Amino acid sequence: MSPLGVTRRRLLASAAGAGLLPRAAAADTAAPPRLMVAGPDGCPLDGWAAALAPALARGLAPRAQLRIVSLGGVDGVTGANQFEARVAPDGETALLVPGEAAIAWLAGDPRVQFDAARWVAVLAGTGGGLVVGRVDPASWTRTHNLRVAGAGPAGLALAMMLGLELLGVSFTPVFGFTSSDARTALASGRAQVVLLAGANVPEQAEALAADGARPLFALGSIDASGAPGPDPLFPGVPHFTQLHATLRGAAPAGPLYDAWWATALAAQMTFGLVLPQLTPAATVALWRRAAAQAVETPALQSAASQASLRTLAPLPAAAVAAALAASPDALLDLRTWLADRWHYPPA
Repeated sequence: MSPLGVTRRRLLASAAGAGLLPRAAAADTAAPPRLMVAGPDGCPLDGWAAALAPALARGLAPRAQLRIVSLGGVDGVTGANQFEARVAPDGETALLVPGEAAIAWLAGDPRVQFDAARWVAVLAGTGGGLVVGRVDPASWTRTHNLRVAGAGPAGLALAMMLGLELLGVSFTPVFGFTSSDARTALASGRAQVVLLAGANVPEQAEALAADGARPLFALGSIDASGAPGPDPLFPGVPHFTQLHATLRGAAPAGPLYDAWWATALAAQMTFGLVLPQLTPAATVALWRRAAAQAVETPALQSAASQASLRTLAPLPAAAVAAALAASPDALLDLRTWLADRWHYPPA
């Protein structure tokens, strides 16, 4: 079994502690803190869980050992649903969740049975977000019907498509591509533009440059106050807000822009570490202190460097969470746009 996996005994113990097993089975297990992973065994979050668990445990309690349990599909929705339905706000269980789950919630995915706005943020690991294309960087905004690749209306490509809409750029989506498939589609010419987001974005962009792909714009980064700005990973590339001001003559504003900013942050979030709503303040402070200590460990610093993460710190977690939550008006405008333009969710 992979060292990033969990043994059957650990899985049963973690599931029992999270309320996923009958009471009789749970009674036979200890109750150390638990780390639920919203994804299947072997998913990218497993590596982060393996690095985070021992680092967090040192700050939570003497001789604590976080138990890891992996639940659900790769986009995190199933695991997040389980977390919402079955985990008590006692501070004993945290969730490690990918940004795709937040996008599904923002878009109104019918599978979603959780409210991401209610989660209590502890730690955020954010990478970059870069739109690249095999088009002329000087005239791509005037190209008629750019072919853009993505998994679907409510996938990671949502940040790219809604951004193009706000910029006034004409495009036609080519759906059914995972992130890796989209890069292949770009290299083969089936698509002209794709979004690179999350971990290892600079490396992905460099690889695609060999096939003629060039950066068009970056999604942008967030500061501790929640304000958007340029992405330090791509200092020579205009970020979305800057490009909008150039093309449209004004900075973007309004509910649909707020929705775009939420999807852009979610697309760049390699992982979020969250607690349930109503977790006691003292317990939240304990987890955040443990996270602050954890990110200074060599193991996590090395993992962040290898993944080319822009941010691995508890400091901006609250700002990221606030932006991801979006306002009711932003959610309404986003979901109306998805329904009117792309007939999502399907009837």
